Amino acid sequence: MEISNDFHESIKDKKEIEALDKFKANLKEIINKKDKAFINPLILSDNDTLILFLRARKLNVKKATQMISDYFQWRENIKLDEIYLNYHFKEKHRLELIFPHGFHKLTKDGYPIYMQVMGHYKPEEFFKIATPEDISNYATKVIETAIREYFKICSQIKGSFIYGIFGVIDFKGINSSIMSKKFYNYVKAIAKLQDYYPEILSGCCVINSGLLFRTFYAACKVLIDSKTRKKIKVYGTKYQQGLLEKIDKENLPKFFGGACECPEGCLFSNAGPWKKSDEVKEKIPEDILKRRQEITHIMNTGKLQASPEDQIKDNEKGEIELDD
Repeated sequence: MEISNDFHESIKDKKEIEALDKFKANLKEIINKKDKAFINPLILSDNDTLILFLRARKLNVKKATQMISDYFQWRENIKLDEIYLNYHFKEKHRLELIFPHGFHKLTKDGYPIYMQVMGHYKPEEFFKIATPEDISNYATKVIETAIREYFKICSQIKGSFIYGIFGVIDFKGINSSIMSKKFYNYVKAIAKLQDYYPEILSGCCVINSGLLFRTFYAACKVLIDSKTRKKIKVYGTKYQQGLLEKIDKENLPKFFGGACECPEGCLFSNAGPWKKSDEVKEKIPEDILKRRQEITHIMNTGKLQASPEDQIKDNEKGEIELDD
């Protein structure tokens, strides 16, 4: 996680500054004991990265030191730079049809928006094309691309330091297959990444949540850091106001109550300031393109229906409180 940026976060809190000094002293000891390939000494001047680990561990220097040490060991074990530069999940486009997802424009605060629609999930297809390792590597590359490319561009536009992804996850149409042990293991593999990417979530709106989501969340919440859980807002079908508080209407897809209709489908467009107009377009199979159009049509026309086994009960205020 190297946040090389023209803009940097201003750390003014006295307790954070004191913790940062102690943290750096601990890291110097680690660097002296290990090969410099394990922890790059330049990390000592990267306050933007270091403060994320400290905040993730509530300024507990000992715990933050262990966390960042684990991060660098993990980075070495999985060959992180190799994943970022060369990894290509060959079933990426088919995964997009099972879990339509992607980056799409910015929030009002300048954070990149990452959307995911759960209602098209088909377990028999999913387990054929992806192992937990595939999903972990794919998610790691997505996050690394955001950190190394998108956040830098967003910071330049905002004129201040931007670090974090804003998530919108739609649970309309899910069924009890998300409660399987196999799927839980996939969620577990993704959740593990929070140990290596502290504070990566700037905020999240879960929409169209019903009884199945609540059951799913109750089973999975132990995998999610308590600080991260507090950033998640949950809605039933009355979510539009909640989304529009965070996202301008022109940046929100039509199917979520916004005004955007990307020609290739908002879920698949990767629309945003990071998208280059002259970049070489990838050759995508016709059957994939056709299915993308079908999914976009289903979303835009509201034809994706809630599962009969799911029960969505709305709160008059919109946001639904969950037991933490």
